[in-house]
This record gives sequence, C-alpha cells and structure tokens, in this order.
Amino acid sequence: MINRLLLALTLLGFFGVQSLNAQQNTIFRAKAEGHYGWNLGDGGNLVGGEVGMELPLLGNHNWEYAYNFPSVGFAIGGKHFDKPEYLRFAGDAKVYFHYPVIHKNGFALNLKWGNGMGGFVSKGDSLNPIVPVFGVWNLGVNMDFALSKHYGRPLAQWRICLGGNLDAYHNGHITRKAHNMYYGDVFLGAKYTPNVWPLPIKYPAKRVKHILALEAYGVAGVNQLERDEKYFLNANICAGAYMPITNDYRLGLSTDAFYNGAYNGDQRTSNVRYNFIDENRFRNKLRGGVALANELRMDRVVVGVHTGFYFYSKIKIPKYDENGKKNDNRIESYLYTKLVTRFYITPKLFFVTDLKTHLLHVECFNAGFGWAMPDFGSRIKNPFERISFKKEDKEELRID
Repeated sequence: MINRLLLALTLLGFFGVQSLNAQQNTIFRAKAEGHYGWNLGDGGNLVGGEVGMELPLLGNHNWEYAYNFPSVGFAIGGKHFDKPEYLRFAGDAKVYFHYPVIHKNGFALNLKWGNGMGGFVSKGDSLNPIVPVFGVWNLGVNMDFALSKHYGRPLAQWRICLGGNLDAYHNGHITRKAHNMYYGDVFLGAKYTPNVWPLPIKYPAKRVKHILALEAYGVAGVNQLERDEKYFLNANICAGAYMPITNDYRLGLSTDAFYNGAYNGDQRTSNVRYNFIDENRFRNKLRGGVALANELRMDRVVVGVHTGFYFYSKIKIPKYDENGKKNDNRIESYLYTKLVTRFYITPKLFFVTDLKTHLLHVECFNAGFGWAMPDFGSRIKNPFERISFKKEDKEELRID
C-alpha cells in the first residue's frame, strides 16, 4: 500500500510539473539530490535521494518582499537504513519553504522548513517501536550556486545545491511513549529551470497597517500514554491580542485553558511518569496558562511559537517515579510551549493546529477553528466610527 501511495504522489508531482510547464509565464525549478546521513537515536547510517519541484516567489504578493523573495517546494524522497534492525526503507512526501538569508543572482543561502507524511518497509514482523505511517518534520540549510549569474542565459538555468537537514519521523504525537526517529543528513544535487521567460519584475512592497487584532480558537485531539489503552480527549481554548511589529512579524499575549483526559488516575505499566495521579478527578485534567506569542505571517498563513507558564495546574511532576527512577523534564509542572499554525480562510475565519510541548517532550497535537477581529485596534481608537448617524435636516432644526 505504501508503494502505491508513493507511486501516486510521484505521478501527481510529474503531472504538476507538466501543467506548470504549459504556462509560459510560470517560472519553476526541478531538482534532484543525493543524501547521506546518520540515525541520531538508534545509530547507524542511511543513504537516499530526493526529487522535487520549487516555485520561486517573485513579488506577486506583499509578504514575499518581507521574506526576501522565498521559494516553496514539493518533494518525494526515499532512504535506506542499516539500523535499527526492524527498518529497511522509508519514503516520504513533503512540502517545504525556503527563506533566503542571502539572495543573489549567482548564490543563495536558504533556511528550510517542511512538513509531510511517509511510510516505511520493515524487516520481519517487529512493528512495535514505530507505526508504519508517520509524519515528517524537516529543518535544514540549503545553498544554491548558479553556473552563471546572468539571468536568462542557458548556464544560469542550472544550479548546484548542497546543504544539510535535521528530520524527525513521528507518529502524530498520539502515543507519548511511542519511539520517534531523528536523523541528520548532508546532500548534494542539481536544479534546473526550464522556463526563464518572462523576466520577473519586482514591484515595491506596499506598507501594511499595524493594527491590534483579537483572536480566539478552539482545538481538540486524542491522546494516549500507552499503546494498549483507549484514546483520551485533549482540547485547548485560546484567546489573545496580537500586535504586528513589522510586515511579517507580530507579538501577542494569550491565555489558554487546557483539558487532557489521560490524567485520569490509571496506573500504567510502561509509562509510569504520571502514576502519582491516583484519582480520577476533573481538576487533574485541567490546566490554565498565559503565554507570550512570537509569530511570522506569510500571506494567509501564520506560524508562531507560544511560550507560557501555568497559573493553574494540579500536576506537579515528582523528583522520582514509583520505580525510584529520576523524572526528567520537571519543568512540565510550570512551563509549556505551543507551535501554532493558522490558515485564514477569510480575514476573520481561520483553521488552526497546535503542537503542545514541554521543552522537547510532546504532550499532544490538536486541530480546530478560530475567529479573528483584525481591526480591533482601529475600533478602540474611534469606537463610534462604524456607527452611521442620520444626516441632519436644516429645516427640521430651524427655530421660528
């Protein structure tokens, strides 16, 4: 089934390239890379490759100026592992974003961030450590060297690319005791731009008004502390105020109400971290916090990191668990972080996902919807500006 999925994604990418090639005013790049890396958790090496397509963003939207004319891409890749013993081959498909720190005609230095899904082919029947279908998180650095810095010449259509990646294969963060995989790699490859016409014209960026916004959202998901138990509901209601500082960055202050049904007092056998909770009480499942939000905006997409502290939490991680083993990451009793991604369907309605963690320990993943008041700041400055009054009739006000 996984092989069929990867074949379908390959065909989809191929026909997507053909469709773009048919549009004379579309500029895109095709790429191919070879990878060599290391499994950071289980040890061992990996070899693999990746093919994909990139679409340079040349100023059609205002946010592209703020990010120095970035690129978005779609890639399909595969890797062969010599360790761990149960894993042979993994394939994935992902979308990614290139932010150019340096953007010259002959050279570009890009920071890379991507997400996707994949699957693996196992050796034997041991599938317990990870699940066959997984999500992919990708961070990396990419350097492009053009064979010519003169745009439009044949040599300028070719680029040599090299760099490195840090990737995580995860199970959707539903089971917290599941074994996720982390690996790093270096790569070398080439990019080709088949169409360089017409010459891109970059217009000046428009100034964006910086107005305080109010936003609120509700998200929910499921959670497990062990694989052999049922799924428990987790949810988060968040409301906050956000002030744009620049065209692409905004700062906010938010408050959170959390619910996690997994803290029900059950005594687990493998994940004993929370066995100090010995009663199924509603108050143990609730937490309240206040967070500082740092967010980046890219057109309809906002990605941010919220760092907060609990002003209400009955869960205080003890120094040692019931087996006498020292508990790590006890900061969970006080601090939390969230990786929040919003997509604005309209200026007021948005779809949102958040990944809640305590440092690098993931608690849960949620998704839902939210509502925004993007012009709240202008209403505060002039609260009566939206009220329309009837025009005065001079005859009606005349005194005889």
